[in-house]
Amino acid sequence: MTILTWAAAATAGLVGAALVAVVWRLLAGPSSADRVIATDMLGLLAIAIAALTAVFAGHAAFLDVAFAVALFGFLAAVAFAGLLEGAARGPGGGER
Repeated sequence: MTILTWAAAATAGLVGAALVAVVWRLLAGPSSADRVIATDMLGLLAIAIAALTAVFAGHAAFLDVAFAVALFGFLAAVAFAGLLEGAARGPGGGER
């Protein structure tokens, strides 16, 4: 085994532990904001899993999958920020 294989295996273990923690936060989160942050973190872990799959399989196509997941995760974070901003204004929007 090469050093890259050992590093990828160690990283897979860390990603697995992080996945368990994020799923726990998603299910037990006291607020909806906690659950949204947990789903954003699931997207980041999906990027890490796609990158690890690219390393283990030796195919760069999985990096394209990681890029697509990152793009959708960014758009979801922007949409959630807009939702929070709208909720902070209250009913009626508050614009003059």
